[in-house]
Amino acid sequence: MQNRGFLSVLLLVLCTCAIQEGRAQHNCELYIKGVVLTDGGEPLADAVIHTAQGRSASSDRRGHFMLERVCQGEVRLTCTHLGYRSREYSLQVVRDTVLRVVLEADAIHLRDVEIIGKQAETLSASIHRLSRSEAQQVRGKTLGESLLDISGMSTIGMGNSIVKPVINGLHSNRILIMNNGIRQEGQQWGAEHAPEIDPFVADRLEVIKGAQGVRYGADALGGVIVASPHAINTEGGLGGRIDVVGQSNGRGGTLHGMLEGNTKRFPKLGWRVQATGKKLGNYKSADYYVGNTGVEELNYSAALQYHDRSNKFDIFYSRFGTQLGIFVGAHIGTVEDIEARIQHGRPFEEYDFSYSISAPRQKVTHDLLKASWKYQIDPKTNLEVLYGFQRNHRKEYDVRRVESDDLPMADMVLTTQSLDAILKRGNTSFGLQSLVQVNNNTPGTGTTPIIPNFDNYTLGAFGIHQFHINRLHAELGARYDFKYLDVAGYRYRRDEVNEDGSIEQYLLTDTRRFHNASGTFGVLYHFSPQLSWKSNIGLAWRAPSANELYSDGVHHGSATYEVGDRQLRSEKGLKWVNTLLFETERANITLDVHAQMIYDYIYAQPNPDTIRQTIRGTFPIFSYRQHDAFFYGADLKWTYRMGAGFDYGGTASVLRARNISLGAYLPYIPADRLQHGVSWHFGEDGEEQDYIRFAHRFVARQTRYEANSDYAAPPPAYHLLDFYVSRQFNWNAEKRLVALLSVENLLNKAYKDYMDRFRYFTHQIGRNINLKVSYKF
Repeated sequence: MQNRGFLSVLLLVLCTCAIQEGRAQHNCELYIKGVVLTDGGEPLADAVIHTAQGRSASSDRRGHFMLERVCQGEVRLTCTHLGYRSREYSLQVVRDTVLRVVLEADAIHLRDVEIIGKQAETLSASIHRLSRSEAQQVRGKTLGESLLDISGMSTIGMGNSIVKPVINGLHSNRILIMNNGIRQEGQQWGAEHAPEIDPFVADRLEVIKGAQGVRYGADALGGVIVASPHAINTEGGLGGRIDVVGQSNGRGGTLHGMLEGNTKRFPKLGWRVQATGKKLGNYKSADYYVGNTGVEELNYSAALQYHDRSNKFDIFYSRFGTQLGIFVGAHIGTVEDIEARIQHGRPFEEYDFSYSISAPRQKVTHDLLKASWKYQIDPKTNLEVLYGFQRNHRKEYDVRRVESDDLPMADMVLTTQSLDAILKRGNTSFGLQSLVQVNNNTPGTGTTPIIPNFDNYTLGAFGIHQFHINRLHAELGARYDFKYLDVAGYRYRRDEVNEDGSIEQYLLTDTRRFHNASGTFGVLYHFSPQLSWKSNIGLAWRAPSANELYSDGVHHGSATYEVGDRQLRSEKGLKWVNTLLFETERANITLDVHAQMIYDYIYAQPNPDTIRQTIRGTFPIFSYRQHDAFFYGADLKWTYRMGAGFDYGGTASVLRARNISLGAYLPYIPADRLQHGVSWHFGEDGEEQDYIRFAHRFVARQTRYEANSDYAAPPPAYHLLDFYVSRQFNWNAEKRLVALLSVENLLNKAYKDYMDRFRYFTHQIGRNINLKVSYKF
């Protein structure tokens, strides 16, 4: 009996222990939380922490993470982040655990953190962005002027107030501009239609060279410009920035203010408001004022941002409004007058300084609304849905003979709606993108619109996958787009002239369908921590725009008469860009070598043998043509730290372009250019914004053009000198003030640029003294 009792007690104890052990083994309600830091002690966001059992999490912007529903026992945990060495842990988990993870930077992959960023979304393309000091130097300038410090960038436009960016010789509808994640859609088809973007809204400006048709869609033959703001700071309370820019040439300036913060009741809800005002009078060349070239601008925007663990909501609204004058000497009455003015090369009239803006002039407003939702399905998968609404209202005024000059000659309203959905899982992305666009000419102008009314419907789908094998990274992508264009508008029967000399009108209706595939393949290889190579080959396409197909009339904004061609086909471009990146403690060099074949390239050819005389005046004729073209060239950017605070840096670009169908040069291709300078950084703490800089700009004469193919030969080469001095004052980590004094065109050089449509009649801007003050709090 005693043995039986002892056995019973022993069995009961063993069963109890087994039950307790089983309960312990099935206790899966524990958590592991902690923080991920760099080896310098800074929080590291977007690090991925996962266990062998399949649990995973990612760190937030403060480096915090949490793994939930972890079972007791041994847990093998791995923490990874691009640009840092992976870290593995083996933990005996018996209760809730707090962990501190420190990751060491991996020098050979650290640059990939920038290459594979949320903005660029590509690893093999050539990506360039402005530094802090460069961004401060260009505050108050237009978007096109702001990007001139990037190699391979130039501008095309009219004078000093209408400027648009050019990437490797391509511009307008061959460049996509992403404005806060939305594809900017305006009347960008004209050389005098500058992008309706306030650069102050974009804290980050970057240029992606190469054919980027897969990720961004049709029209990205030349590249992409990404303008994006920083995320709203919801942790520092109320903050903001004030920018004041004054300039001597034009006797005006720019005032910008931004305020952001959150609310105590909803700490995850951030807000931001900002506004920009600009006013300039007639600008002055080296020795005379250019009449009616003033600018007035008022822009404002507001944003709301809500983030929680899995969701991110953003709402953004902006309004860009500008009124700017067109040089009155470009609108001429007779054939003899225009020929005499081109021969003279400068205005016959003398103009005084004035802030008034009269006809000819432009008045443009652009409204943009963005709503986005990003859902984090798991640490490796997220879904993003993005809706955009844009309304671009352009009015162009000319000097009228009978009616009031307050009645516009052109009144166009372009409304665009877009809806994108992108799914990302690990290294793979899939996306659907759609766009509906309606262009209406407002009646009552008393003129025939240069382009007809049209409806445009576009649908695209793409996929991109990235591979990472030690030092080699690669990406492969494909895309398909379909576009439907429906037009209706009145046109003249120029081949049927009545006895009284009048020309009858007829109603033009037409539909066109375009579709094409795009593709990309690229690699990134690290030879060493100092030397990397990127190579990207991309296939992109672009359907002809409505103005290229159907324009037939005076383009009042540019003082030209444009003639379209209804038989134009889509452009197809194949671009190959190779980039070498070399970086040491003393030197930083980036070299881009590019070549692009564009089949059925569309361009506006000036016809010097014909000048169209109308009741509105006499205008040069530009006719749209189409041939195969080949572009190739190289862009170089370098910085060398000489010691004792001195740096020497600059950019250089060469570009060649040929019409291979005719064996001739193409018109309006940027000439070779070089800009370089010496800087002395005198701040005690090596502050980037404390410096004195002398810079030199050189643009060669464009000798690669067809004789007698333009109204005037390309102007001579020119040299310009610039001077900058900057100082930063820090009160604490949150408050700082940067003051910059600059003198551009220091020697007041009279010059013309081949890419300026006003070069027929006038010179570029003369000496310009700028004072720029930025206060961040």
